[in-house]
Amino acid sequence: MKKNIIKVSGAGIFLLFLAASCSKNDSVNSSLFSGKDISSEAEITASAETKTPSISIGKSGNWKLYSGKTNASVNFDNNILSGKSSGTFEITGQKNFQIYCLDLDGSRTVLGVRQLPVSGQRNFRDLGGYKTTDGRVVKWGTVFRSGKCNELTDSDLLYLASASLKTVVDFRSESEKASEPDKVPSTVVNRKDLPIDAGNLGGYDITDIFVKGDVEAAKQLLVEGNKAFILDFQSEYRRFFEILQSGDNTPLMFHCTAGKDRAGLAAVLFLSSLGVDKETAIQDYLLTNACTNATLENMQAAYGQGNLATCMYYVYSVQREYIQAAFDTIESNYGSVENFLTNQLNVDLNKMKSLYLY
Repeated sequence: MKKNIIKVSGAGIFLLFLAASCSKNDSVNSSLFSGKDISSEAEITASAETKTPSISIGKSGNWKLYSGKTNASVNFDNNILSGKSSGTFEITGQKNFQIYCLDLDGSRTVLGVRQLPVSGQRNFRDLGGYKTTDGRVVKWGTVFRSGKCNELTDSDLLYLASASLKTVVDFRSESEKASEPDKVPSTVVNRKDLPIDAGNLGGYDITDIFVKGDVEAAKQLLVEGNKAFILDFQSEYRRFFEILQSGDNTPLMFHCTAGKDRAGLAAVLFLSSLGVDKETAIQDYLLTNACTNATLENMQAAYGQGNLATCMYYVYSVQREYIQAAFDTIESNYGSVENFLTNQLNVDLNKMKSLYLY
């Protein structure tokens, strides 16, 4: 069975202020970062079936791996794994959610699992680990994105409970929630409903698109949908940021049905509010296709070689042009993403950074 492969990328040397900012934040262990940026030398993998994690080390050297349930509780008294060579190593005895810290030749970086190992929702992802344009890093284990959670298994729910998931934000319509009600771990105490009824956005009828095999209309459906999210659903996204800025709702997960459109835009806006660059935010958006295995070949295997399969692919995947339509709509109507966030969604950018960056 294929494992979830999570790569933590980046290169260069951390800015000194990163360590200084961590030391001033009581919720973060200041020992998580030191020396050179070694994040590009490490991958965390996890099996959705067994929940067992592994670490891949891309560079030989003296290394030790530490872990903890939270950013503040990584235990440096005892390493859970160590070695001197590169390679992939299973982290035995750990099947719960953890934050990891790798020490490689005296340099340290914090690591996490991007695609969480839950078999009932393969698009459940941690938004931590992304770098900002000023050299800081989004906290792991704090904000997650997902699709519908009605098929989570008992072992999935136990795993998510080990992440102390506290709040679930649901962007689905009332009918979607009624037909496929969420399963949530026992730790969830806040259920926040922000219904965005996608419907036939932009005047396109999805059934008609499939019947006619109209490939261009299939693409345009999601282009127009992203424009509508920006122009017509600002109150829902404004409320989303109010919840994020309360400071008392994390760890938090937000989702829609597929976890790609309504939640996809929410993730892009969240990362943008922290100073993550546009291309990195787009790459997170596009990661949905790999997580859900949304490929044209798979659609053709299921629906044949005709236009129906192609339409299905463009409706049930994400494409750069979809999220670019959201960026273009923001820029043409509000000047910049920063203006949109601060003026339309009432986002306090400094507060967001204080809450969600190392």
